[in-house]
This record gives sequence, structure tokens and C-alpha cells, in this order.
Amino acid sequence: MDNDGIHKFAYRLRALFADLLRSVAPALAAELDFAQAAELPTAYVEPVRGGIAQRFGDMAWRVPSRRRGSDGAAFSLIVVIEFQATVNRHMARRMREYRRLARERYAGGEDGHVLLLPIVLYNGSERWTAPGAAAELPAALPAAAQLTLAPFQGWDYVLYSLERLLSGGGLARLPLANRAAATLRLQAEPTAAALLARLQREWARFSGPAEAATRRVLHEWTSALLADMGGHALALPTMAQLEGVRGGTQMTTVSQALLSKWYEGWNAERLAEGRAQERTRSFARLRRQAAIKFGPQTEARLAALLDGDMDVEQLERLGDRASEWMMECERGEDLLAKVSAFVGNGGAGR
Repeated sequence: MDNDGIHKFAYRLRALFADLLRSVAPALAAELDFAQAAELPTAYVEPVRGGIAQRFGDMAWRVPSRRRGSDGAAFSLIVVIEFQATVNRHMARRMREYRRLARERYAGGEDGHVLLLPIVLYNGSERWTAPGAAAELPAALPAAAQLTLAPFQGWDYVLYSLERLLSGGGLARLPLANRAAATLRLQAEPTAAALLARLQREWARFSGPAEAATRRVLHEWTSALLADMGGHALALPTMAQLEGVRGGTQMTTVSQALLSKWYEGWNAERLAEGRAQERTRSFARLRRQAAIKFGPQTEARLAALLDGDMDVEQLERLGDRASEWMMECERGEDLLAKVSAFVGNGGAGR
């Protein structure tokens, strides 16, 4: 899965970004006007000794507050987000740099006070051990943080970790109607069958025309996860197919049947792939045994004999008998004659 790609596709959806903030910093999110939230460019250019340096972050959003500060000035929140699938020991330094660049570009002017909130969204399986992380934003912020959030804290970024949510049981406690939590629940499913069942539940939860973009995110994320499981050849039913010819707003019996039929085909393909791999391993094992006892010429002729359409069961029977034949036969010619007879009889040779 293209980790950065699927996250950027998903979190460009304002509603999904808003739900992420409601999970990470609920008290702060309650003060914000998400209807006015705007994504910001994350390419930074600055002069350095000997030239120009370019830096590229993953994602940034600006969200204005719904009310003014005690001095009557407006304030807005700049959220800098990095998406990680692996542990980066230098994340604190990277986030400090992104904060500095964002502050220089966006602080001041007509926007009034600007708060900066750096978030690392981590969906890897290893425990996050990099320094500088806060597991959650403190409920009460010091007064100094009204001007700039991060430098007055004892951390460099807030960590939102799927691994920690899973290990601590926190995923089950996230709101069901939270879109960011829905993508995490998809990622937590261990098998294709469980993933498709989860997709159906989340799809029904976010029904209605207003949630079409959310359903598209869930669909694309499921496709990416299935690809990681090995389901490349069979494409997941399209959005149009799952939503029905009439443009239905929830996952109907017809679309559920489509998913069930797709899974049957996908599972059959996976089984076929597994059998083909086992056939290849059996084939290689016989060749190695022949090469060890009778030399490369016998191995090459044996490979030519086995380069047919025998299935796994036939190869298993041949493997059992060939082990005996290799002990019995004094010459490679004798082994090849027995294998040739076995193949000629469709795997029933003796």
C-alpha cells in the first residue's frame, strides 16, 4: 500500500480531517470552525548557504476559531500532519523544522494569533519508540500557548498511533460515527473476509448522499489493503456497483451479494496461487535431489519431464515415490524411466 498516497487522498476530505482533530484534541476541536478549514501547501522554499533549499511535508490545514481570544483578536490553528508506516527516530527534529517553516509562512497578518499543532499519524505494526511524542494533547493548555502551541509543551508532536490504540484497547472506545476512526478500524482487520465485513458495516454507518465522499475513501482504503493481502488480479466492485444502479445511499442486499461473490472469486484465486507455489516448491525439491545424486544432466532431463500440467496432488505422489526411486536406482537413466512412466500414466505410475 502506498501509505502516503492513501492518507493524502483520505485526509484531503475536510470531514475526515475534522474527525481526526476530534480524536486527537477534542477540547481544542470544539473551539474550531471546520466549515472554514482549508488545506495548505506543504512545499517550503528558503535560501540557504550556496543556494535554495526545498522541503516537503505531508499535509497541513488551517482552521479558524469560532470565537476570539481575550484580547479580541482572532486566532486560527495550523495543523501539520505527517503520515508514518515505520518508526522514524528523527521525527522530533523533522516536526520542529516543519513547525518553524509553517510559523514563518503563516503567523501574523490578518489571521491574528496562530497556534501550531504537529501530529504524527502512525499505522505501523512496531511500537513507536522515537522520542518527542505526546500520546495525547493535554486537556488544559497554558496561557502562553494562545500565541503558539508547540514550543511551550514538553513534546515535539502529538502521536496518533494505530498500534497503541490496538494494544491499549483504545480503538474500541473511539466513536463509531468518527470517519478517521473508521479508516483505523479497516486497517485493524486481519483477513480479507473480516475487512469486507467491516467495509459493509462502515458503509452502512456513513450512508446518505452527504457521505458519498466518505464512502469513496473507505472503498479506496479497502482496495489498498486488499492489494497488500495479495488480491491484485480481482478488482473490488466499483463504487457505482456497490451503491446500486439507482444511486442508493446504503449498502443494499444486491451490493452485499456483489461483495460476497467477489470474495469467493478472490479466495479461489488465492488458493490457486498457493497451490501453484506449492507445485513450484515440490518441483524444485525433486530437481535438487536428482542433481545431488545423479548430476546436472539428469536434473535437466527431469525438469523437462516435469514441465507439464501435473497438479499438486500428483506432484506429491511423485515426490513420495521419487524419494524411494532415488534410493533404489543406481543410474539417472533408471530414475528418468520411472518418472517418465509415472507422467505418461497421468500420475498413476508405479
